[in-house]
Amino acid sequence: MMTGLILFAAFPGARPLDQAQRYPDIKVAHTHEASNTSAPDGTASATPPTQAVTAEPVKEEWPEADVAQAREQCMHLLSSVAVEFEMLEPVKKGECGLPAPILLKSVGSAPEVVFDPPVQVNCPMAVALGKWVKSTLQPTAEARFKSQVVRVVGSYGYSCRNIYNLPNAKLSQHALANAIDIGGFALENGRTIRVLKGWGLTERDIIAQAKAKAKAQAEAKAKAKAGGKGKTEVAQKDVKDEQAGDKGEADGARIKKAGAAVTQASLSLPSAKLPKGKKDAQQTDDAAAAQPADPQKPTKEALFLRAIHEGACKDFGTVLGPEANDPHRNHFHLDLIPRRGRGYCE
Repeated sequence: MMTGLILFAAFPGARPLDQAQRYPDIKVAHTHEASNTSAPDGTASATPPTQAVTAEPVKEEWPEADVAQAREQCMHLLSSVAVEFEMLEPVKKGECGLPAPILLKSVGSAPEVVFDPPVQVNCPMAVALGKWVKSTLQPTAEARFKSQVVRVVGSYGYSCRNIYNLPNAKLSQHALANAIDIGGFALENGRTIRVLKGWGLTERDIIAQAKAKAKAQAEAKAKAKAGGKGKTEVAQKDVKDEQAGDKGEADGARIKKAGAAVTQASLSLPSAKLPKGKKDAQQTDDAAAAQPADPQKPTKEALFLRAIHEGACKDFGTVLGPEANDPHRNHFHLDLIPRRGRGYCE
């Protein structure tokens, strides 16, 4: 009984804890606002300061168990390939990120294929790149150029964004470090092959050129036809003026002048008046102009790039290059999005 009284006396008039005491993780900021009320004597009365409560932002983190498991799986995967990498801290930003990203520096050996710059990807991507380098990239370079690839130029990996940076598009595989963009390749013999310059004309380029050529020919033909019509009208006017001229001239001289004017006009008639053989030949030329132009003879670089692009379709879920669209005119996009059967290759 006495003990109870002592405890009660030790805490006289205990008051509830204020917000800062109850929630130590919450920052309390004090602000002073001017009051619109007045004291009875007409002077402004001060009001107690108000409190603005600001919560600490929630830090997005992967659970430690997820990170440990992902890193263990990563090390197991990478043990099967020749790869130089650096393990990075987990990344989590909304839907973006992964628990075990790596900074990929090179794959393969004798020679190593260095990524310039090093690229942030996931571990399955590093394995797929190593497989593609060994099975497709190096054999194709050796066959085409008698040299091997030593450097991947303009590599680009993780980026928290949607496809094509469109606000309403799906999340890009780059946002999961599950994709890589490649701008070109440097060979051991010093040669550099860039996708933008080396690929050559795409199918849409050839079609666009054919349409532009056909349009130019049609405009030229219309202009020539309009010019011929004008010359004919001028010649006919000259004939009429001559006929209305000096009636005292001899009939023979007048007929001679008229005949000369008509002959001049006939030389300027539209192409429809051409002899049958020439007319058929012109129609054949017009038909040919409407067809797509023959593509230029592919270069070694173009054949190399097309071969490794095709080979990548066996190792990746998505392979996009210059034939896909203009945004991919200057690079290859490779990702490991799961697909049934053969990957999407364009």
